[in-house]
Amino acid sequence: MKEWNKHRYKLIIAVVLFVTEIAYGFYVCYFQGRILNDAFSRTANAFYVIFVKPSRYASVGLVWNPLPSTLQLPFVALAKIWRPFASSGICAVIVTAIFAALASGMLLDTFERLNIGKKYAITVTLLYAFNPFIFFYGCNGMSESIFFTLVIYIVCNLSLWMKMGKSKHLVKIAFALVFLFFTRYEAIPFAAAVGLCVIIHILFNRKERIYWLNDSFRERYFYVEGTMVLLYTPMVYGVFLWILFNWVINGNPLYFLNSAYSNVSQSIFTRDFGSQWDILFYEIERLIPFIPLFLLIVLIYVFRKQIATTDFIIIFILNIILMVFHFWMLTSGSSFGWLRFFSYTLPVSISFIPYILSESKKKFLKADKTAIVIALLISGGLCAYALQDEELAKEELNITISNEVYKMSDYINENLSDEKVLMDAFLTNGVILNVENVDQLVVSSSLNFYDCVADPVGQGINYILVPDTSGVGNLDAVNLAYPDLYSTGADWCELEEEFEGFRLYRVID
Repeated sequence: MKEWNKHRYKLIIAVVLFVTEIAYGFYVCYFQGRILNDAFSRTANAFYVIFVKPSRYASVGLVWNPLPSTLQLPFVALAKIWRPFASSGICAVIVTAIFAALASGMLLDTFERLNIGKKYAITVTLLYAFNPFIFFYGCNGMSESIFFTLVIYIVCNLSLWMKMGKSKHLVKIAFALVFLFFTRYEAIPFAAAVGLCVIIHILFNRKERIYWLNDSFRERYFYVEGTMVLLYTPMVYGVFLWILFNWVINGNPLYFLNSAYSNVSQSIFTRDFGSQWDILFYEIERLIPFIPLFLLIVLIYVFRKQIATTDFIIIFILNIILMVFHFWMLTSGSSFGWLRFFSYTLPVSISFIPYILSESKKKFLKADKTAIVIALLISGGLCAYALQDEELAKEELNITISNEVYKMSDYINENLSDEKVLMDAFLTNGVILNVENVDQLVVSSSLNFYDCVADPVGQGINYILVPDTSGVGNLDAVNLAYPDLYSTGADWCELEEEFEGFRLYRVID
């Protein structure tokens, strides 16, 4: 009972946050129909696993990292009872809300372990959790919420390891890195940065010298080597499995990287961001809402005259790594430059706050605490402004489920309920999730999909739905097989119905 009382406030805050996220997410996704494209894609991948026959996990796909879709599987199954669990992205909202709640618990637990006052810990945690951007991504089904939470878990454990030196924290980081990789590919540069930070701490922090038998280079090398093996073995195994699955299932070990559905293929449709200076200014403009806390941390270490310490170098590396990574992505033409790509500094910075305060001298502690609250308030205000700016928040303000999607699915439901319809799920996932009889569809995850694309007549296909080829529709499997089908049709089919951006052809026997 005493232990329950000790942790009760964490559970209460987590539950309140979870319920609030669910309520707002349900309102946005179900009533407003605002479902971000990437969130919907991950829900669709989970939907295919259960609803596309034969049901199999391989239908989750081999381009998007599989964890966000995998976590939705239990909730997607409920779409058999009420389809909006999937078609309105409600199952994705549930998952991201869970992770938003978990993040608050992790922060509060770290504050407690490092003996930071409960009231202050609650204040800081709530300021982070209810930051408009963080809160929005906790209820919209995007993978960012999962990524943020795992980053917080990793950084909190890193700071606890730096403070206490217990190897159990490195073990926790090691397994968290696997889940991070299966959430977003930014995990790779972030994991490299974590490893570099661990090496820096081992080699240059005085606390670590007690673990060397002597001060020889050999002993330090063995210490670093053993720690890296511990840190990276689970993640290396996870990456190996991902490549192996790509190879075994699709015959291409790098299918996730270079297939027609991959980010590399889609990047040809990114816009030109200009010179490197243009890109730098573009990134800085989008970093502004998220960077106040990091800038404050820099100022704290400057005033402490600890800018050259391992602590600051570690904090700096972990904050800067994804900024540099996305700068490189923009300069290489491999990024759409969405606002969310520049938000990672906020969860990294908040994770270090308990450690920084635990290292503050008493005479500076009150000032540090006040400044941190102010920085979080400023960040919250800037994020609220950014989310209303149509230029900065293009993706966040985009309503992806258009009326045309419902028109197409309604047409199929009302007129083609017993017909065999072929479509690539790449751009038609909204249609698939709203078709009542999914068994009548042949989609990307169907076992005979490519046979049907190659020979629609011979495979008994009755109708083919194809997207406009003027944009990413060029990557649609049907358009790749028949480049002129959308514009001119073919002698083996005739136009049945035209929708905005799509054409439905009837196959002639």
